[in-house]
Amino acid sequence: MPGAPLFIHIGLQKTGTSYLQSIFWQNRDALRDQGLDMVPPSKRQTFWLQLRVRERYNPELDPPGVGQALERLPKQLAEATSPRALISEESLAPAKLAQIRGLVEACGDREVHVVVTVRDLARQTPSAWQQNLQNGEDEPFEDYLHRLRETEGKSYLYMWRNKDVVAVLERWRKVVPAERIHVVTVPPPGSDPELLLQRFCRVVGVDPERLDREVAVSNSSLGLVHAEVVRRVNANLDEEHRLRNVYGDVGKRYLAVEVLGEGGGERVRMPRELQLWCAEVSRRYADHIAAGGYQVVGDLDDLLPHESSFVDTVTEPSEREVADAATAALAAVLTDQMDRLRERRAQKVRRAAGPPDAPDPGKPQDAEEPPASKEPSPGVPLARRVARRAARAARLRRP
Repeated sequence: MPGAPLFIHIGLQKTGTSYLQSIFWQNRDALRDQGLDMVPPSKRQTFWLQLRVRERYNPELDPPGVGQALERLPKQLAEATSPRALISEESLAPAKLAQIRGLVEACGDREVHVVVTVRDLARQTPSAWQQNLQNGEDEPFEDYLHRLRETEGKSYLYMWRNKDVVAVLERWRKVVPAERIHVVTVPPPGSDPELLLQRFCRVVGVDPERLDREVAVSNSSLGLVHAEVVRRVNANLDEEHRLRNVYGDVGKRYLAVEVLGEGGGERVRMPRELQLWCAEVSRRYADHIAAGGYQVVGDLDDLLPHESSFVDTVTEPSEREVADAATAALAAVLTDQMDRLRERRAQKVRRAAGPPDAPDPGKPQDAEEPPASKEPSPGVPLARRVARRAARAARLRRP
């Protein structure tokens, strides 16, 4: 569709992207009714596109479809029939200049707009550290903060590629003009939970009231205790088992999210000693955006750190707290695996018994039994079981 707007949402990471994407992917039909197509047609294929754009395709780790993801994009855009289209992948922000050009060229004669969601550094940083743990790393928070402070301004380093707002914007504006780069600020703590969605929808021309917002999920934050459990588990894994093709499903989505996703004690916050530094960096980002000619949706003061994001002392979880959380998580994992094993055995027995005999229509039938479930009953979510078991262990220790 020549000249039709194409919005490329590039992140940044830990700026509400999972929340937004969960709504958009579950509302594809409703979005199409409002004139917006999601491209590529699935979240998995969008991730593949990002890998290909950023030249991260590894044939030993990734499915073959990744290799041609960028080459498929023109056809996917041509098949999109709505007046507008949206690509949303938060790992596109760190793309290099040549990679950005390659992506935009693949978009053909579409009118490309870039959408950048930005969040204050004091909230983004603890979330980014937890994300690193959920990607298999094992660096302590204190060490991470020290490296972050010492390397500020070096946007080429991994830890700054998705945080240095100035560097990201300057790179993308060399390909897409500033008047077509939309900066959406993440609201401060205590705001209406749907305010970010409203701001984003304003950019892409969608009425959020016509979307099902109940489906929204976000990346669950690990508390201090659960973060330490994941960190120690990672430290005991060899490099082979930290690779994204295996760790993502098991270490991140199963252990960190499904098993440990709730509770975990005090949330991770920034030390008070870094408050002035955070404020200075954030003000520099806000000033750059204000002077850059970008289309701002929200308030640039939202980028300034809130007092509640800091603590006088970053406490370390006690060994007892870590042990309780770890054993509760192990119990939940065992319970989950035993439930799955029991269901597999039940299915095997049902298959061996063959189809049930057809009832005799002339014979009175007993009351119907409820059909056997094909999947283990979800019951209480694993993460909630972990929190309950940890709390029970703590009660048992009380004198």
